Amino acid sequence: MLVTCTVTIIGLWSHCGTGEEWADDDNSVTSADAQAFKRACSCFGLGRYFYDVPAIWVDLDQNRQPAKTPVLSAWALPENWRKGMRPRARNSDGKPRAEAQGKGPKEGNDGGQKKAISRRDGNNGESGNGPAEKSNGSSATNSDDELDQRILGMEKAVGTAFYRNILREYGRADQPRRIRDAAVKQKVLLMLESVTRGIDRLEAVLKRIDPNTVQALLTKLQVSSLGQIADIKTLQKVVFELEEFTGSNRPHAA
Repeated sequence: MLVTCTVTIIGLWSHCGTGEEWADDDNSVTSADAQAFKRACSCFGLGRYFYDVPAIWVDLDQNRQPAKTPVLSAWALPENWRKGMRPRARNSDGKPRAEAQGKGPKEGNDGGQKKAISRRDGNNGESGNGPAEKSNGSSATNSDDELDQRILGMEKAVGTAFYRNILREYGRADQPRRIRDAAVKQKVLLMLESVTRGIDRLEAVLKRIDPNTVQALLTKLQVSSLGQIADIKTLQKVVFELEEFTGSNRPHAA
């Protein structure tokens, strides 16, 4: 299924975009149309920054939807969104939900942000990224220390080479305590967690392939050995190729 979309801004220009999806998908037209629209919009610069967001591993459910909502970097979020301002949740009839009524934007939405942070990093909302934590120096310090410890604990899970490369690429530092921005520390932690998921998938697929075949595939991909993989793009390339070779139909996204 192929869809072509044209977006016109009067007095400026027109841009076209195409979208495609397999016709046996029940939502093929909707998916292809949405893809075409987004591509046409990106020609005007709308949402263009999404192309600059680093790729991360995301597990999908049986409906090919993210099992856990990916977290954008602070620089990719609108300023008011970072401050905790959110639209009020509404019921199906369009009326504000009872728990949101009587609360201003800051009070009603700050709690929701803390819950999201709690689900994301498992530290009961003490991440240092919310507005309340920024106003409390002690809480921010404790949160930074906790993030440092969690990042340090990932070295054993991903290996020293991978660990150092992630710190340098995303944190611009050789140690987590040298990263001043809590949002950057959170990004580093997310990328390290993404690496662990990729390594788990690599180990799972290796159990289904004999070593000689694995080496042949690595040679094809110009990877000297599995132990030399120390960046996410190479890890993704190897895992996807091995899974495709074994006929793995596990949904994935990057």
